[in-house]
Amino acid sequence: MKYFVIHSGIDWKEQVENLVNEWTKMYEGANFIVLNGSQSNWIDDATAKIRQSEKVIYVVGKESYKSENIDKEIAIAIKEKKPIYIYKLNDSYLLNKSLEPFIVNQNVEPGDVDGEIIFRKGKSFVTEINSKNIDSHITRDVTDIMKYLPAKNFTDDKTLFDQYKMFVETSEELVKRKQSVNSFYVTLNSVILGAIISIMCAINDLPILFGLVKVSLIISVFTSLVGLIVCFSWISILNSYADLNASKMKIIEFIEHHLAVNLYETEWSVMTQKVGKKKYKSFSKKERFVAILFAALYVIIVIVGIFLACV
Repeated sequence: MKYFVIHSGIDWKEQVENLVNEWTKMYEGANFIVLNGSQSNWIDDATAKIRQSEKVIYVVGKESYKSENIDKEIAIAIKEKKPIYIYKLNDSYLLNKSLEPFIVNQNVEPGDVDGEIIFRKGKSFVTEINSKNIDSHITRDVTDIMKYLPAKNFTDDKTLFDQYKMFVETSEELVKRKQSVNSFYVTLNSVILGAIISIMCAINDLPILFGLVKVSLIISVFTSLVGLIVCFSWISILNSYADLNASKMKIIEFIEHHLAVNLYETEWSVMTQKVGKKKYKSFSKKERFVAILFAALYVIIVIVGIFLACV
């Protein structure tokens, strides 16, 4: 589990550095990423490291709420939909205005952990934690996988490597199956669109139903609705494949920590550093874009068909 730590440089030496060192010693499996320095391209570095992280911990100091740099890092975390833990060095310290949209109800009921308050907005969330309950949060984060994965042969390097290779192969097979699904849906949608175009071209050759509506328009609208259903099914399957592959990658990265090198984790780090400010678009997002594009075409055809039928 990777955490990006947002903090004020003023608080680093006095308190934050000790906190991070303490957390690193306490929580095996937790990696706390800290950005220190005043380099000119710090925003690119922060963006890359936040993308590499799974969650963000914002350590709030006395003057943190005034920092524009902290506001920018919070904005990046929100844009990347990273869960944010707020850890106040003192309960009286103020939060940044950029977090106000997430505080929709000051009287919200506490969560499952004592002292936890969750403010939600869409898929993003902000959780306020403290020295009493941070252990519950981080322990829960880092043990979700660890408590299921280790087995009796976990220390057997050969067996572990054999299982690792087998699991990597299942990930590759999943990608191949997804490509086959994409090819099938692209072909199916192309056939549907081709049929609709052929019907629309024959608009003057087909009869008029009840002397009011041309049959070609009815068939085109109905076929487009079928196409929309097909696109929704396609997007749903792509989401399932993306979730399953993400789970596989988490397990692969976990196993790599017990092997010689962390290949996949390093590859992801290098890629996010290279992307920098640009938003990385995964293959799954690009594939979903194609499905959405087909769906948009069907919607246009339905609107045009209804409009022509009413004219």
